[in-house]
Amino acid sequence: MGFLSLPAALFAAAIFIPLLVALYFLKLRRKRVAVSSTLLWKKAIQDMQVNAPFQRLRKSLLLLLQLLILLALLVAFARPTFDQSAKPGQRMVILIDRSASMNATDISPTRFAEAKRLALELVDGMASSGSSENGGAMVIAFGRRAQIVQPFTNDPSLLRNAINALQPSDESSHIEPALQLIRRDAAESVAASEQPLAVYILSDGRLSDLDKLKLAGADIRYTPIGGTAEAVHGVNNLGIVSLAARRDLKRPELVHVFARFANYTTSNVPIQVTLRVDDKVVRVSNTSVPALTAGGDSKVAAGEPGSQSMQFDFDLAGSALVEISHDHSDQLLADNVARLTVAPPKRLRVLMVSEGNRFLERAIRVQGVKSLRMMRPADFEAQNPSALRRGSWEGSTEVEGFDALVFDHYAPKEVPKVDSLYLGSVPPIPGLKLLPPRDSDPPTQHILSWEKDHPLLRYVALDDLVLADAGRLSLPDTAEVLAMVQSGPVMAEINADGVHHVVTAFNLIHTNWPMQVSFPVFISNVVPWLGLGGQIETGLSYQVGEVAIVPVPGGQRSVVYSGPLKLRASVSDSRAVLPIFERVGLYTAENPIEKPWDKLPVNLTDAAESDIRTVDKLDIGGKTVQGEAASTMARREVWPWFVWAALAVLVVEWIVYTRRMHV
Repeated sequence: MGFLSLPAALFAAAIFIPLLVALYFLKLRRKRVAVSSTLLWKKAIQDMQVNAPFQRLRKSLLLLLQLLILLALLVAFARPTFDQSAKPGQRMVILIDRSASMNATDISPTRFAEAKRLALELVDGMASSGSSENGGAMVIAFGRRAQIVQPFTNDPSLLRNAINALQPSDESSHIEPALQLIRRDAAESVAASEQPLAVYILSDGRLSDLDKLKLAGADIRYTPIGGTAEAVHGVNNLGIVSLAARRDLKRPELVHVFARFANYTTSNVPIQVTLRVDDKVVRVSNTSVPALTAGGDSKVAAGEPGSQSMQFDFDLAGSALVEISHDHSDQLLADNVARLTVAPPKRLRVLMVSEGNRFLERAIRVQGVKSLRMMRPADFEAQNPSALRRGSWEGSTEVEGFDALVFDHYAPKEVPKVDSLYLGSVPPIPGLKLLPPRDSDPPTQHILSWEKDHPLLRYVALDDLVLADAGRLSLPDTAEVLAMVQSGPVMAEINADGVHHVVTAFNLIHTNWPMQVSFPVFISNVVPWLGLGGQIETGLSYQVGEVAIVPVPGGQRSVVYSGPLKLRASVSDSRAVLPIFERVGLYTAENPIEKPWDKLPVNLTDAAESDIRTVDKLDIGGKTVQGEAASTMARREVWPWFVWAALAVLVVEWIVYTRRMHV
């Protein structure tokens, strides 16, 4: 047991206890009055015989009761506590956030280090209550993914070792994967011990999926780490939240680089932005990013971040690594620099498999592709599948093959290993089917919703698109739905083994789309997106949490990349799938790898993680959970017990006093 205000309580005890006892040493001093006889005043005569300021202390039940009352109040004033991370028999889960925002340095050395320290305090609290009486504890680290770093155990040393071994990451923060790992344990805990699972969330609350934060059978306790919503003035971060590059359509040697900065402080921030190309400074510009604006809600710090966009133009004939950085000193380093690799100019080679569609053919040709080869379905099946893929990004290296395939109302027998567009057909990918219209479906349908922010549908308006006899798509779990009609999905994107497939459930000639402005806009999006491996922009870069699929020259069995972390991957079918990127930085291949895959830039560019304002409460299943201060996370104050005890003794003292007076 500990005391939060012990010195003040001892000081008060030194004053009030002697005063109370002194009252029982004093005697009453009565007023002198002349009387005619003392026959009826024998008691008064006895008092007068010993009429002195002080008397011998006698046994007194009232004194004892009053001392007990005073002691109880003094103990309550000392705010006694005891460490109890979980009740006897109750199981405990510690969730530690290891996302990018937890690397903020507003708490020394970092928020993540503070979370580990608090987790160790929880383990110590469990150990102090007796491991044999506890149901055990589990440790889970979460970011974009969740991992059980220590299963349930009563051994504090195993828990401490697991916590000390945790390393930070630059991933985004998602709580749902962590909750999925303990849903079964929460249900079993209630069934076995009739006690809810004690779940401690050590985080700054910057969770990307708060709407999914539900867990039945658990007592969730949240400890915010970092400045609270009311302390916005203590937050200091300015981050690069987006970076992109494109080559000019008319002058391919001209590169446009776009960057956007977000300011999470309460004042305007002047910055100096530096552009480097292959580590050489080519441009330095000054700008000012506006301050945080007023607004917001009660769950997060009020205000929207200030924003400033910049554009840099320069000539580049080949490939180069481009880096943008700013000079503002803030509390998060991961978003102060962003990089991308600008690919050399490339005019795409496209293969269109169709029985004939002049609308589609013309829409592809006007995109400025290097070549568009037309082929009938029967001729396509006679092709060698390994010869379909073009082998290099380098414009100086002409390799036969194609950058993108377009299938018009035809499905190939095998899944091609080239990024492809399917109009009114689907490839034979497991879980992917094109279902025919149902009798209950209307003969014509309109698009109800579409993903306007997806690169394929940027600036594409589908309000006036009319589909006749459209089917619907049955999709695998990994698919991303792009457009919906009343009967179901009609457009989706699937990434299968690193190859992008864009599928539609309608035949182009059974729609009015070729007559709409949105159709050539869609083709202008999809052709470069497919031809450049899912990149409309010229720049190649990755975000933390993504996976890179690297083409590897023949003869190599594995690849190794050095950078913030060492990455290793085996080679299969002339490709290597690297592990998920966990840290921001530049990863350089140690093997002979063709450009631009020899250098892989990984950026944060995540506005949610750059916003390091701490959330002070979480909405968990419709119930608001207020954040607990770190000092009270594992401590339980018991001063109210002593206040109630003092009141109870006070009642007893009053009864004794009144009975004595009555007698």
